[in-house]
Amino acid sequence: MRPTRFACAAFGLLLCVPAAADDLDRGSPADILQIRNVEITFHKAGSVLPDKDLNLMMSLYADDAVLTDTSHRNKLYTGKDQVRVYFHDVAGAFRPQNHWIGYTPAMRIRAQVTGDKATLFFECLWMDADKNAIGAHTFSDMTLARAPGGWLVKTIKVGSIGKL
Repeated sequence: MRPTRFACAAFGLLLCVPAAADDLDRGSPADILQIRNVEITFHKAGSVLPDKDLNLMMSLYADDAVLTDTSHRNKLYTGKDQVRVYFHDVAGAFRPQNHWIGYTPAMRIRAQVTGDKATLFFECLWMDADKNAIGAHTFSDMTLARAPGGWLVKTIKVGSIGKL
């Protein structure tokens, strides 16, 4: 009876492998590194250390970028100027009263690159530096396009996540 249980368990694990593989980064290592640097810049721009930097955040976006805020009934911000309005007026990280530091756990990020297009998904733990607690748990789901000098965000969906 044990060999049958072992065979069933092994078969079950094999069925899980293709699903798990979908969560892995795909693309050349150099491209993946550049795409992951978008996440690093995103969090650096929104963090209080050394200071929040809206211009740095906006350097990530194409002129025709579109942001969808799923926490506010899928409100759309179309064009770089409106995306700036979202980060300036709505995004919790940029609120003056929030002293947050952005962080993405390694297992909560994935990037995929195909030619001159890419996707990047990550969860953000915005740590409240004043309270030593999580200020917000959010996600960003991006499509990017290769541009001279790097990658630019074309679309981004953002929203809150209830629990870790």
